[in-house]
Amino acid sequence: MKTVILVATALAVASLVPSVPAVGAAEKAPRTVLDVRGLDQGEPPAIAWTERRSGRTVVHGPGGTTTPVSNNVVELAPMGSGYVVQTALNRPTTVRWIAADGTPGRREWRTGYGLGVSPRGEVVAFAGRRGKVWTIDQDGDRVFRFNPVPVTGTARAVTVAGENCKEGEGDPGTGCSIAVNGPHRAFYTSSHGIVDRVPHLRQTTTGRGRLLGGITSFSDMGSCSAMMRSWRVAWRTCDNQLSDISPDNAHVLGTPAYADGFGPTVLDVLSATDGSVARTFTYARNGHSATYFDEVWEDAEHVLVVTYQDGEWAVVRLGLDGSMEYAVAPRRGSMDTRSPFQLQTR
Repeated sequence: MKTVILVATALAVASLVPSVPAVGAAEKAPRTVLDVRGLDQGEPPAIAWTERRSGRTVVHGPGGTTTPVSNNVVELAPMGSGYVVQTALNRPTTVRWIAADGTPGRREWRTGYGLGVSPRGEVVAFAGRRGKVWTIDQDGDRVFRFNPVPVTGTARAVTVAGENCKEGEGDPGTGCSIAVNGPHRAFYTSSHGIVDRVPHLRQTTTGRGRLLGGITSFSDMGSCSAMMRSWRVAWRTCDNQLSDISPDNAHVLGTPAYADGFGPTVLDVLSATDGSVARTFTYARNGHSATYFDEVWEDAEHVLVVTYQDGEWAVVRLGLDGSMEYAVAPRRGSMDTRSPFQLQTR
């Protein structure tokens, strides 16, 4: 899940429910300086990632496959033998499915930025103008359109709960629901036909199964967030925004509560149970540390991040034990241009 750009607003932090304790920064949590110079080279990413080189972009699959895609890809998610890709940049934001050889599917959709993906990756959701919401499943062959959410402007899909959006099909056959952000509120729409506000959250930022997290308030100083389990608030924090949840639901990534500048330099690994800090990757006071982007769990013990430091882009594997290694070797580049690497959405 990506860092949300904050907009100053008058929403009050006082709206927090006092019965749920807020989680503060854990000073004693182990810390690792995010200095990615001279790391050992590890295995390639175990998830899909894109690489732009010599004017062309390819998707590298976990099994070593390569798929040509447009240079303006901004998000992608594996689906069957191919990928659901979202393109944007200097063109309208568009979603379509592509086959493993790069052949585009029959349809495309104008959408808002972002893809929502179910925990096992069986369903990918996207949303568009006037709150329209769609999902793709069954290897990219089936598309469902859901009741729209009541937003003005363009909606953005964030996450999917459920691995099959057809009611009564599969096990347990309960369909799916999609969390969607409008410009000012978060909603969900389900295969049952239900549309409603997401309780407690202004904007959703992450979700996996029964876990759903997001922003509860904005201010000039930052933001506050909450993690829900089965629609009940489990814990709150004003130290982080909540990003990707680990595959075992044990941890969630915490990016800075205030997004500013070129990119974040501190990444917290939080307990998904109570929000306590398990590990912090932080900046060096002498400036010898990296800025990171595209933080995504590779497995339950490792996080992949795209980094920029000293004129080099890389994909770095971070371990819960504080270890760091290259998953994709550094490449010279400028902070004034887009990263040549991008990680899949999970």
